[in-house]
This record gives sequence, C-alpha cells and structure tokens, in this order.
Amino acid sequence: MSAALSWRYRAARGDGSLERGVLEAASRESASSTLSQRGLFPVEITAQAAEESRKARIPTADLALGLRVLGDLLESGLPIARALAALDDLAPPSWRELLPVLRERIREGAGLARALGSAPVEVPSLVIGIVQAGEAGSGLAAAVKRSADIMEEAAATRAALRNALAYPIVLATAGAGSVALLVGVVLPKFARILADLGQALPPTTRLVLGAASMIRGAALPAAIAIALGAVVWLRWVATPEGRRAWDDLLLGVPALGDIRRAAAVSRAAAALAALLEGGVPIAAAMHHASGAAGDAAIASRMLAAREAVVHGGRLSRALADHDAATPTVARLARAGEESGRLAPMLVHAAKIERERAAQAVRSAVRLIEPGMIVIFGGVIALVAASLLQAIYSVRAQ
Repeated sequence: MSAALSWRYRAARGDGSLERGVLEAASRESASSTLSQRGLFPVEITAQAAEESRKARIPTADLALGLRVLGDLLESGLPIARALAALDDLAPPSWRELLPVLRERIREGAGLARALGSAPVEVPSLVIGIVQAGEAGSGLAAAVKRSADIMEEAAATRAALRNALAYPIVLATAGAGSVALLVGVVLPKFARILADLGQALPPTTRLVLGAASMIRGAALPAAIAIALGAVVWLRWVATPEGRRAWDDLLLGVPALGDIRRAAAVSRAAAALAALLEGGVPIAAAMHHASGAAGDAAIASRMLAAREAVVHGGRLSRALADHDAATPTVARLARAGEESGRLAPMLVHAAKIERERAAQAVRSAVRLIEPGMIVIFGGVIALVAASLLQAIYSVRAQ
C-alpha cells in the first residue's frame, strides 16, 4: 500500500530461533498481524527512520520476469537453492541486489516467502502472500508463477497507461513551450518596437500586450508559490494520513475518480482471487490484496471490510458496506459466494473493472487531445491576429 510505513522487527520462529527483518505495514498492529500470519511470534517491532526505510525498487516488469523464470526452474524440479543460483545468469540486472540475500536466507533455513519479506529491495506483500501459500501446500512453483502472472498484468496495465498518455503529454509540453516563447520573447520585443513608433494601438493588441506583461510579472512569484506548495504537498502525502486523504479526495473527482476506483478495485480483486486460489485464508488474503490496490483510500476501506469479514460478515456485504469495491465487484463476489466459485468470479470482476478503466482512459484522451489543440491553437491565433492588426494599423497611419 502506498501509505505503508517500514517496521524493523525481531520475531521468534516455531523452533525458537529469531528472525530479523523489515516489513511494510500501515501500523504496528498491522505489522504484528502480518508476522503472525507468517507463523512468527513478534518479539520487537520498531518504526524505521524514513531515510533508513527507503528500499530499492525493482521495476514491475523485471520483478515479473524474474518470478516467471524462477517458477519455470522450480517447475522443472530444481531445488530452491539451485534455482536461485541459476537466476544469476537468467534474471534481469535489477535482481542482483536481491539474489545474494535470498540465497543466504534459504541457507539459514528460511522459506522463500520469509526471504522475500526481509529482502533489501521492495517486494509487494501480495507476492509474499502468494508464495507463502504455495509453501504451505498449494505448490511453490505454481505460486511463484501465479505471482508472476499478477506482476505481468500490473506491468502491462502501467505500460498501456503510459502509451495512452504519451501523446497528450508531448502535445501539452509543445503547446506550453510555444505560448511561453510568445509571452516571454516575441511579445516583449514587439512591444518595444511599437512603443518606439509612438502610434496608437488597436484595443486587441493593447489587451494582449497587457496580459503578457502581467503574466511575466507574476511568473516568478507564481513559480515560488508553486514550488513551496509542492514541497508542502509532498511532505503531506508522504504520511499515511495525508496519502489516504489525498487518494480519497481524488476518488471524488468526476471522471478521474471513476478511473482510479475501477483500476484500484481491479488490482485488489485480481490479487484477492490469486491468493484465494492459492489457499490463503480470506482474512490474510484481504490483508495482502489491500496492498495491491495502489490507492491508500481503497486499501483502507478494504482493511475495514476485512475486519467485518473476520467478525463473521460476508465478503460481498463487507465490500459494499465499506465502499471498498464497485457495485459490479460486490455483486459478482456475492454470486461467487452463493455458487462456491468466489475466486473465479473475482477474476471475472477484475477483468471487467480493468477494461472499464482502460476504456475510460481512452475516452478521456480522445477528449483531451482536441481540447488542448483548440486551447493552444486559439491562444497562438489570438496573439498572431493582434500583432497583424497592430502592423496594419501602423501602416494605415
């Protein structure tokens, strides 16, 4: 979850030995719950300093590729230690920092899930949960490949979003640069030339030159104010409460909120389905799936729904009551509960919401592109027309 904090822990294993590591959780209680779900008894849990807690990130596509190769190696019959050794030559370069630690933890007797949880790089709790379920009985190779499927899907979704937004971003940059060039360079020179001529200017030209002068005068104070505001905002959203409040605010924005909700719910539903298929209990599955949402507000609501489920509530009702899912997901979850096919129905629900989010993004891009062309083209046309009008006016005089 994006609002999670880092916690350094010491915990006792079943054989009495101690395990040390770092995990991501929204609170100390959540960290303790995660350790208990891993079969550990928490001895000490302390918050990690912000500068200490920054873990290196493996790109999602690289993480998916490494997990896919590891799953194939395990499926071929290689023991986990030999499979990790083989990954040296097969995994992407971003795995170099991770692999020695994994091999060392495996030599110490830890399972792959615990090794991933204490790794010096950031591994999603969803992956750890799926792998842990595989170690518990559903099959480690299948679990690793299932986690690779989830990561590949996430990477594909991010790539599709970047591709969809690439042209609007280029268009906005070019348009803003053209307007800035006109306001900051062309119009000041033209204004000095017209002032030297001493001729009366048309109202449109005076309006454009006056607006350009006002914009230049306000540019520096506005830039300082924006920079200070950005610093304050970044500090605020770096806190769990700030991130949750900001994501909650974005969910209420028309169009954007619908896209974010559909995307976050699709990720959480797909993760929950994968965990349930792997044999993870519903409470632990919801805990890990909340971290896959990628939205602190949705994640917080899913954790609230989890508490309702822990106290005997039905998943579909809890999701609806806490607004942790779209109506489509809640209805399909209810159908899955009644038919005994909850995981497959959640997979179907995730696909529906993913397609809905993708279609909404494509529709928004189709509206934004002509809108930006009209706005920037209109500004440039107005400036050009006002300058031509001034030239003709001077020649006529």
